[in-house]
Amino acid sequence: MVDEEIEYDFQHALRHGIYRDIPYKYNYGYKKQTIKLHVEEVTDFKGGPYPYKVSESGSRVNVRIGDPDSKVTGVHGYRIQYFVDGAIAYFDDYDEVYWNVTGNEWRVPIRHASAKVSFENGVPEEVKALCYTGSYGSKSQDCKIRINPDSIEFKTVNNLYAGQGLTIVVGMPKGIVDEPSALSKFIRLLLDNWYFALPFVTLISLYYIWRSRGKDPEGRGVIAVRYEPPEDLTPAEAGTLIDERADILDISSTVIDLAVRGYIKIEETKSTTFFFFTDRDYKLIRLKDKADSELKAHESKVLSGIFNGSGETMVSDLKNKFYKELPDIKKALYKELLDKRYFPVNPERIRGIYKLAGVIALPLGIFLIGLIDNVPLGLSVSISGVIVLLSAGHMPRKTKRGALLNEELLGFREFIERAEEDRIRRMAKEDPTLFDRVLPYALVFGLEDKWAEAFRDMYTEPPDWYYSPYYANAFSPNLFVNDLGRSLSVMNSTLASTPKRSGSSGFSGGGSGGGFGGGGGGSW
Repeated sequence: MVDEEIEYDFQHALRHGIYRDIPYKYNYGYKKQTIKLHVEEVTDFKGGPYPYKVSESGSRVNVRIGDPDSKVTGVHGYRIQYFVDGAIAYFDDYDEVYWNVTGNEWRVPIRHASAKVSFENGVPEEVKALCYTGSYGSKSQDCKIRINPDSIEFKTVNNLYAGQGLTIVVGMPKGIVDEPSALSKFIRLLLDNWYFALPFVTLISLYYIWRSRGKDPEGRGVIAVRYEPPEDLTPAEAGTLIDERADILDISSTVIDLAVRGYIKIEETKSTTFFFFTDRDYKLIRLKDKADSELKAHESKVLSGIFNGSGETMVSDLKNKFYKELPDIKKALYKELLDKRYFPVNPERIRGIYKLAGVIALPLGIFLIGLIDNVPLGLSVSISGVIVLLSAGHMPRKTKRGALLNEELLGFREFIERAEEDRIRRMAKEDPTLFDRVLPYALVFGLEDKWAEAFRDMYTEPPDWYYSPYYANAFSPNLFVNDLGRSLSVMNSTLASTPKRSGSSGFSGGGSGGGFGGGGGGSW
């Protein structure tokens, strides 16, 4: 309970009464703290009631005392009683009351100011007391302290000018006042600094959204080894379905798959320039043995983007050109998987929505820091934006149909990863095209080396769709896959390359006006 007694001299001025502004929200660096403040009554010194009105404005409680229909003059006494909760600071070794008695915002001088802190069970032996006077932040201690058996009294020595005040500090041994539980203090901290919780709320919300809308439906729950890829599913479609993203590796694997199927021939050549960290270039030759009508939309777009009506092209010639074809190829890939009901919504669209939200939040946080000078709020918004951006890739989902097909793909991947020599040998005898046919899928899965190792003793002749002058003396599947990996790396870098754009580049550190309480007042 705080009991304020204010004796105000209006002199000859006719005024309605006085007002008292008391802060209840405080900033301590990047942390905010709110105290609960409830005005109980306002009377004169004899207990006679005064009319008054309590309102909140910003971070302050305003108590306006007096009758708007009448005016007073001369000396009048005002007694304001109010309850305060949350104004005690709890440290490891002691608890502290740090209270701005008068406030430092009075527009009139204060002749005398005093305060008394009472203890129900007497003043403890280890109590400490300080007082500060002067303008906000002043270290002046122009005040006296007297410790009585049941109270501590503080009193100013000289007058206080307008804008000056009295602040007191009382340190008490632990246990004199009941300390809130850790949970209570944590809840209050979150309520006062809700923006600190914003990244956690964002993370929890995104997890809930992922669980309800982004997580793939359950399949059969069993991954059975599969010895053939799912029917009518190209390597690019397989790669896109598994990671829900049409990337450059999926598109490059399409080039290899088209070569295996007789649409393209790849010839390795010696380059006179150092091209993407290698001195080799690659000629792509368009073969006409098969009708394009058998191709899917994304395959046709890959072919037309590479050759553009010509019969052959160098991979180096596609640098900074082919990237224009990528959006249409990816769109075709997604459309084919959507038409087959493997995705409910285009994964790129879902990622785009979350990326947009994250990109908006990042500068918004910076804008809030500059606009309202609230660093914690701005950082919390920006961090939340980063969380949304990082979560974007996990939000697309498959349909039940897509989840079941994904299990089949994982089973096929398991077959390639195991690459059991005996089984591979038997299968290769029955199907001599096994290595070439599965190779594009192994590339998508990142298992091309494993697949080549399984054919080390069986695959002795280079394929007719890939020519290298270095195979004249020796050939092995490992050497071939190594060369193919180099060519694939060059293709990945080339097909995705874009032209460079030009552009320009209390007891410690205390002082008057600190602590809780404070504010000011005046007449009206």
